[in-house]
Amino acid sequence: MSGDDDFWVKTKWSYDDLNEKRVQFELTASDKQISGIGVFRISQRPSGEQRIEIVVTTAPSYWELKDHVFTVRQVHANKIQHHLDQSIAEFELLA
Repeated sequence: MSGDDDFWVKTKWSYDDLNEKRVQFELTASDKQISGIGVFRISQRPSGEQRIEIVVTTAPSYWELKDHVFTVRQVHANKIQHHLDQSIAEFELLA
């Protein structure tokens, strides 16, 4: 896989398990780190591969909402688990 296909992943989680569920996350790459609480947005191919996005909505002004979208790669998708404290989020992703 290459390019956009890098963002289509396989997980043990179904579309219904993840879509629109809250997630506390910390994502790291070689030169970047981002953390927060967001909501999973899932697209799914007929083959079962999923595109998993974490959407964090902020309000820069009274009249404006802005979505920040982080697309999860396979290495991150492998680490999705149920959050121990369901009052914070349904899922946790520390990768």
